[in-house]
Amino acid sequence: MSECTIVTTFMTEPGSKKGSEGLTPEAFVKFLRWLSEDTELAVKEYHAIKAKLIKYFIRLGCDDPEDLFDRTVDVVVENVEKGSEYQSPLHFCFGVARNKYKEYLKKPRPSLSVNDDIPSPPLPDGDSGLNEQKLVCLERCMRKLPPRSHDLITRFHRGQGRERIESRKELAKEHGGDNALRIKAHRIRKKLHSCVSKCVAKSAQ
Repeated sequence: MSECTIVTTFMTEPGSKKGSEGLTPEAFVKFLRWLSEDTELAVKEYHAIKAKLIKYFIRLGCDDPEDLFDRTVDVVVENVEKGSEYQSPLHFCFGVARNKYKEYLKKPRPSLSVNDDIPSPPLPDGDSGLNEQKLVCLERCMRKLPPRSHDLITRFHRGQGRERIESRKELAKEHGGDNALRIKAHRIRKKLHSCVSKCVAKSAQ
């Protein structure tokens, strides 16, 4: 696997911000080489660190663990690119992650009660009033969602009664708690509504 392929892979990951905020492919390659001189081991180490940090942010109840991971890696890559030396990549990454969590706590965030009655999105199997064009547009917009968002919103509205309650309990464990889950679902619904509206308007032209 070439360095070019590695950089392209991580720059195009869903939710990834690699290549933003002044980071260059060269800096990211240097970061991988900092993890290991062996390319395959560097990739494995990256994924291992990513999994641990995301679990760390989830355990702390953060509403967007992947975004905080991206921000953490941005800082780590910048420091490595400057030539800073650290004995343990994992310990340094966790140190930066703790700082990012402190910043996260200081920022105002939307608050949604788990009992809030948030309208469901116009999913095909839940709203017989949607016309054919809206259904077509919804299907298109659903396909545009990142895999993680598609899975979340689909499972969030799956089933009825006890089945839905249990499904949401499992989702809450994966996404940092009930409040974080509902905030994410709310954001995805807003994107879907906006996407469907634009799609229908464009089709009517």
